[in-house]
Parts: sequence; C-alpha cells; structure tokens
Amino acid sequence: MRSDAYEVHVLLQDLDGGSPRWWRERSGAGPPRTVLELHVPPRRGAVWIARHWACDRARESAVPDESLPDIELLTSELVANAIVHGPGGEVEVRFSVDSDCVRVEVSDTSAGRPQVRRPDPGTPGGQGLRLVSMLATEWGHGRRAGRTGNTVWFTLSI
Repeated sequence: MRSDAYEVHVLLQDLDGGSPRWWRERSGAGPPRTVLELHVPPRRGAVWIARHWACDRARESAVPDESLPDIELLTSELVANAIVHGPGGEVEVRFSVDSDCVRVEVSDTSAGRPQVRRPDPGTPGGQGLRLVSMLATEWGHGRRAGRTGNTVWFTLSI
C-alpha cells in the first residue's frame, strides 16, 4: 500500500533541563492542501518550538510575510494554553495551508472545555483566547474525535 505521508524525526533539547528527546513531525502532501503535524512535550519550552515550527512551515508554503507575526502569536497562545491548562500529555500541533487560508490546530488531552475569559485589565494572563478571537479570521474548538481531549484551531486569510 503506497502512502504519500512521511515522517521526520525532530530533536528537541533542553525543554525541561533534562536529556534531549526525539519527537516526530508528520507530513501528508496533496493538492491543494498540505498538512504538517508536530508533537511536543508539555513543557514551556515547547511553546517556542511550536511557534517557530509553524512560522517555518508558513514561510516554506509561501505565506506572505505580513501574516507571520499573527501565526507566531496565535500558535504560541494555543500551545501555551494546552500546556498550562492540560493534564500534562503530549500536545499536537497541526499546520495546513491552501491557496487562501492558513489553519493551525492544537490538541491536548484535557477533559475541560476551552473558555474565553474576561479577566480584570490589571490581571496578568488570561487573554490568550481573546487575542485569538480578535486576530484570527475564524477560530473554534471541539472534542478530539475518538480520543480524550480538545482541539482548538484558528484560520487566517492570506
């Protein structure tokens, strides 16, 4: 059986001060959409890895430079939320692009539902999903199909 999918192994070092770990990046290509997937550990350092990974994939897909800061910020917010509010399982980041849209999905193993909070303006944090709702063309969330957890996603028109 032939498959167009391939797997690339990615070395992530010093995410938690421990030993290096290998994680995988999956890719399935096919017109008109390319979907790439990255699995990262539930460590704060994974936010940096995920946002740069998403921007690198966008650049490789010829996404206009003016869209890159929003992709970077929104990916950071979703991955940080998955790490902070999730129960500690692996976080999955999926990037896809077609002719007019970028989509990033972040999945975790949390049983709770994501919520847009309205914290006091003087309170640090709690603004992640508000930023996503303000900057994304569309966004949403749902339960992971056939597995425990949530997927939160956003799209940006390009």
